[in-house]
Amino acid sequence: MNFYLKLFFLILFSSCFYPEIVLAEKFPKLVSTKTSKANLRYGPGKNYPVKLVFIKKQIPLVITDQFDHWRKVLTTKNMTGWIHKSQLTMKHRSIILKPDYLRKKPKLSSEKIAFLDDNVNVSVIKCKIYWCKITLKKRKFSGWYIKKYLWGSNYIIIN
Repeated sequence: MNFYLKLFFLILFSSCFYPEIVLAEKFPKLVSTKTSKANLRYGPGKNYPVKLVFIKKQIPLVITDQFDHWRKVLTTKNMTGWIHKSQLTMKHRSIILKPDYLRKKPKLSSEKIAFLDDNVNVSVIKCKIYWCKITLKKRKFSGWYIKKYLWGSNYIIIN
């Protein structure tokens, strides 16, 4: 077998057991809590004391680092800590920072759909340079919101 074929099989084989080698994660990344109880710890492991307990699903967080199966996160209150990756989902959530209108299209002159107050938890569908498409599932609203008025918007990938 030639060298390149051996190298290909080595990489393919190692990616099955160590996917983080091939698929290195990029940080920071916007995520949210998956479970209704999630422990934020002082360090990356169960042997570290619990700093805070999240008691709701869909709390927005930003991953800033990782160690093994643990993710270092930043909360909406600027607190940092470690959480196991099984307690996180890649669903993008955010919090409204500044009250404004949800709009039908991504421009200020667009039709107003609803007025959103601060601290409202929303799903982020996609973002453009200055706007993000968001949804509020409980109220069944969907529209465009000014990106800089969303917590963690500087970590949202532009689509």
